[in-house]
Amino acid sequence: MKIRKGLLIILSVLISRSIFCQDNAYQHSPLQVSFVYPIGSHGMQSVNYSYDFSLNILTGNTGSIEGFEVGGLLNMNRGDVSGFQVGGLANITQGNVSGFQVGGLFSLGDNLDGMQVSGIFGKCAESDGLQVSGILNYSTSARSSIAGISNINTGRQKGIQIGGIYNQTKELDGLQIGLINKSDTIGRGLSIGLINLVAKGQYDEWALSFADYMNLGISYKLGLKHFYSIYTIGVNLMENKLWVAGLGFGHLHEVNPKFDIQPELLLYTYFPTDFKGRIRETYITHFKLGLVRNLNQSLAISFAPSVYIGWKSNRDIYDQYGYEQSPIGPLFDIERGNNNRMLEAGFGLSLELHFRTP
Repeated sequence: MKIRKGLLIILSVLISRSIFCQDNAYQHSPLQVSFVYPIGSHGMQSVNYSYDFSLNILTGNTGSIEGFEVGGLLNMNRGDVSGFQVGGLANITQGNVSGFQVGGLFSLGDNLDGMQVSGIFGKCAESDGLQVSGILNYSTSARSSIAGISNINTGRQKGIQIGGIYNQTKELDGLQIGLINKSDTIGRGLSIGLINLVAKGQYDEWALSFADYMNLGISYKLGLKHFYSIYTIGVNLMENKLWVAGLGFGHLHEVNPKFDIQPELLLYTYFPTDFKGRIRETYITHFKLGLVRNLNQSLAISFAPSVYIGWKSNRDIYDQYGYEQSPIGPLFDIERGNNNRMLEAGFGLSLELHFRTP
């Protein structure tokens, strides 16, 4: 009795595998032409064929493509696409895409090994190629994704992820560039943006600074220790009365538990505190080398000499170029009379008190 049951189980498995293989074994045809599915050379049976070339005047629905497919509006495939596929509006592929897929509005595929270009939205499960979309790319695992607005990856980003506004991934092992970047963990990767959010291992610091070029300032530093963003506001009271705003990035290198080295690059912009008159353009870029003494896990103090390059303008209506941002004069300056600008270079000094989240 047991032997009979075992034979029946084996027989049912073999029959089910045979049926499954038959359902997915497409007949081959070199060519098909479709106007609007199912009006075409193979009618409703086109879903059971694999084609070398498929021309869909408006829409078409095929089994698979191993060559070239072009559709005026929409291409649909139940199986894989290998080669080149262009849809005036969209491509919907239920199988894998190996090659080049272009959709005027959107393109959908399972696994991607090649390039997917979409006017608005691109989606695939796992990508070992490049996704390019005008607005949004969505994937569960991707190598390279570029979108005009956003990239959403729910798994691992293995290469580059560039979004005009927002990038998101669970695990980053590559380069993430956007205004806002979000990840759960960063392995061998780097996030570059205005705001970088990391759920695990995030570096979070407030700093109170005193400097010749920003007499009193408050900075917020966010990202990872090896690369973080800096947001600064402050005031100058020694020379011209000025508001100061700054953006930059930095790196924290631990020498030992008591001492760190903290190089930072920041761009400062200066405005008069009364905001009267036309703003005299003053942009100063400082490269700071912070020598940090850790008092405990949450508190540190640093001394940071810096060198700077400044760009100033007199707008052809002022006697001076820009504003006097420091009582320490520049080492040299170069006037460019043809565009009313001046380039200057010098050095600065700052002290900072750091408040860190353990």
